[in-house]
Amino acid sequence: MLWTKRIKNDFWPDIHMTPDEGVRAHLDLQGGGPGGVLLPIHWGTFNLAPHPWAEPGEWTKDAAAEAGQTVAFPRPGEPFEPAGEVPGEAWWRAVSGPIAHPWRRPRLAEGAAETSKGDLGLAGER
Repeated sequence: MLWTKRIKNDFWPDIHMTPDEGVRAHLDLQGGGPGGVLLPIHWGTFNLAPHPWAEPGEWTKDAAAEAGQTVAFPRPGEPFEPAGEVPGEAWWRAVSGPIAHPWRRPRLAEGAAETSKGDLGLAGER
């Protein structure tokens, strides 16, 4: 446990973006606001990280929704055209258990106040 905590805390920022950071980077590349289609990559095909397997998908889906950003979640190997129908179904829920730590903020659909773009923090902060 100590080793995985050290990896996540000390080295994680140098080798991976959090879901928040991925959404923020996409927004920055779109001129600061939502635009285009965000396609998260390098997740959902294997479990080598010190977090639950489904966590990146859930957190990215929620972070993108909070920002008003369209996000694509094709099943691994499934082709799609960004200008066409964007696959947004949370397909991983059918093959994974529930995550222990859901998104750290309440969902907007549940009546939470909107967050500012500057409020996108690190996924590890709860």
